[in-house]
Amino acid sequence: MKKIPLRKDLILSRLEEIEKDIDELNFYKGISIEEFKKGKNYPICEHYLRRALEAIFDIGNHIISRIPKARAKTYKEIALELGKFKIIPEEFNLKIE
Repeated sequence: MKKIPLRKDLILSRLEEIEKDIDELNFYKGISIEEFKKGKNYPICEHYLRRALEAIFDIGNHIISRIPKARAKTYKEIALELGKFKIIPEEFNLKIE
């Protein structure tokens, strides 16, 4: 079976997205909870958090796609497969199982 290499460009692109989303979220760590609850702060943060998590799981799914017999349909399965193949710490898997 031919090994298919990871796409470095895809991974770097997703990492850039994560970095941008974290930068956006960092703005909100300096405000009070009262201020955070005003206006659209909550949905804005939810948006950036969701984007960052999707990028993380995109990277994980891409890695899994290159491992023979590794398959995942859900975000949880992606994390479990990454732990199974020692790409992330197995201790993390124990927390999500």
